[in-house]
Amino acid sequence: MSLPWNKTMELDMSAQAVHGILLQAWPRRAPPVSVRHTIAQTATVPGTTPALSAVDAVLSGLRASAPAGRIRLSVALADERSHFDVVAGNYRNASERQLRAIASACVAELLGERATGQVVRWQLQPDLRHLLICSIHQEDVDALLAAAANHKLSLASVQPGFCKQWNRHAVALGGGTGVFASADGARTIIACVTDGTITALSCGLLPDGDPDSQEDSTAPGPLDTRVNRLLASIGQDLRSVSRFVLAGTGLTGHRLASHWTRITPQEHAT
Repeated sequence: MSLPWNKTMELDMSAQAVHGILLQAWPRRAPPVSVRHTIAQTATVPGTTPALSAVDAVLSGLRASAPAGRIRLSVALADERSHFDVVAGNYRNASERQLRAIASACVAELLGERATGQVVRWQLQPDLRHLLICSIHQEDVDALLAAAANHKLSLASVQPGFCKQWNRHAVALGGGTGVFASADGARTIIACVTDGTITALSCGLLPDGDPDSQEDSTAPGPLDTRVNRLLASIGQDLRSVSRFVLAGTGLTGHRLASHWTRITPQEHAT
């Protein structure tokens, strides 16, 4: 009889730091162990990167609390290392092969020559008319596989931070039309959502600085400006949006409209 996966590690990579949690549930539940390491400006180990050096430091710290046993590792990759798109069509009768071809073609169009070496994944949305597409560079996956093997861990999943935030907090939108934003540092991904279906996306960096210092304090901040632009591009009226949810640790110094509900990791600690 094989032993159960009684230990798991969850790794969150942001633009600034790597945060890891070790969960031990068997034979008895133990308090989670947390390790955080800031990503340095320059790599300290030849042949690696600052982010991977931080990953190695966090995994070493967590492994010290569980030197033996089977451990499954799940990684949420920084959104700056991912690319997203959403395309509309009639996918009700589309096969997996057809969806794969559509997703790959969209990534090729989005990234051009940079599409080579990308791991492409997709998710058919609940309305069967919108295909959410994501790509991660194969080198990032290979590096995480190597880091996991070095610490005798099993890499169970790698997903962008936006996907983790969406899967965990999308329920906060409820039904109807909503806006879901995920912020990692200054990088923000904004999704227009209708009855649980992502219908449009806007991805990119928001301007630095404190919007509170603007002369016109009634003007929308950078996040609300981008939301308004995205809604206008799909013919959506701001007044038709029932919920606005912002998840993540970014944009802490930005002024937000009063309709936003902000969710931080501290409010939903494991």
